[in-house]
Amino acid sequence: MLPFFLTALSRSLAWAMIHSRKSLSVLTAFLLLIVVQVHALDKWQPLPDGEISRIAFGSCAKQWEAQPIWNTVADAKPDLFLFIGDAIYGDWHGDRPFTPTRQSLTTDWSKLAAIPQFSAIRKQLPFMATWDNHDYGSHNGGADFELKEMTKEVFLDFFGEPKNSERRKTPGIYDAKTFGPAGRRVQIILLDTRWFRSPFKKDQRSAEQRKAIGKVGNYVGNTDNNTTILGETQWQWLAEQLRHPAELRLIVSSTQIIPDQKGMDEWGAFPHERLRLFELIRSTGAEGVLLVSGNVHFAELSRLESGNRDFYELTSSGMTHNDERYANAANPHRVKGPVVEHNFGLVEIDWDAKPSPLIKLKAIGTDGDTGFEHEISLSSLQQAKPTKCTDPRPQLCTMDYRPVCAKKSDGTQKTYANGCGACSDPEVLEYLAGEC
Repeated sequence: MLPFFLTALSRSLAWAMIHSRKSLSVLTAFLLLIVVQVHALDKWQPLPDGEISRIAFGSCAKQWEAQPIWNTVADAKPDLFLFIGDAIYGDWHGDRPFTPTRQSLTTDWSKLAAIPQFSAIRKQLPFMATWDNHDYGSHNGGADFELKEMTKEVFLDFFGEPKNSERRKTPGIYDAKTFGPAGRRVQIILLDTRWFRSPFKKDQRSAEQRKAIGKVGNYVGNTDNNTTILGETQWQWLAEQLRHPAELRLIVSSTQIIPDQKGMDEWGAFPHERLRLFELIRSTGAEGVLLVSGNVHFAELSRLESGNRDFYELTSSGMTHNDERYANAANPHRVKGPVVEHNFGLVEIDWDAKPSPLIKLKAIGTDGDTGFEHEISLSSLQQAKPTKCTDPRPQLCTMDYRPVCAKKSDGTQKTYANGCGACSDPEVLEYLAGEC
């Protein structure tokens, strides 16, 4: 398979042969040398075919800056690395955003490939990747980006996606793989938050007004239910993936899901889509869900209790740069962090821990120090089983308040003061502890 940027190089050399006085033999030798070097760089390690227990991930890496953090990633000895967005900045080089060309993108990807630490680690570790706005090619871009077919081709070429793969044929670059034997299966679900995404809704308040309430971004939640992040095609695919058997699932989003108050490029900008994701996880009965994200240029761990179930989100961002403004924005869901230094995330699984496998969630800096660590049991990520309402229905209930979320026969949900009160309603089928 010809490497992704060979065509661009060939065209440049052809122009040089026409306009240069150098001999054809020298240019031909130079071209052959490049072909050999590029073919060497084009090789990626195959994905694991057995059990995995250490998954590293990271985002936001400027291709024009040094990246010593890859040495620390290698020292952590992960089984797999997930590049979850902004692996390059293809629409911004530190000044004003611009519209990339195929040539400019291939040049930027080749700059990443030429970084010594990255070149070394890609020969050691298997990679999976999805994109965010800058490697997508459009600053905060979405479905209306006209060059997305081209940027998709360049992205998948760089990461060695086979030319005949299904990922090449479907819209977007979402992907999923499951690793390990039954009882120790890890499913990696890479979402595409750019291809289908509707436009953001601009916050009309002044910068001073936004700052006064802790907003650092320029957006407010778009309450139009016709807007989307994932698009119907990807939503249907995700529902199918969540029904596949797995003990632990990493749902990978380039942008944050649980933290929703920054006013930035995040799931909170489309609150109905954020709610839909949690409802889909519950309705499919998906167990062992862990959310993974990047984008914000710092690291943190967030927790959300929803429908009597805990959701955790490990965010790691800023392999080459950070931003304290984003880290200082409000996040009432924060459990650990923020870590405002170059970092990557690490998920470690102790499958043999008793009574349940143990998961360690870490943010690690360039120097190898752990910015934070948090342990959770795999059993804590399981979905609570609803209590069924049976006949005869209760006629009298106490007035104590222990709220439950009840599912009614028409599919709607309603909060009742307690389980007895819920089942006294003949339309209620079952309930979970906690408000809806």
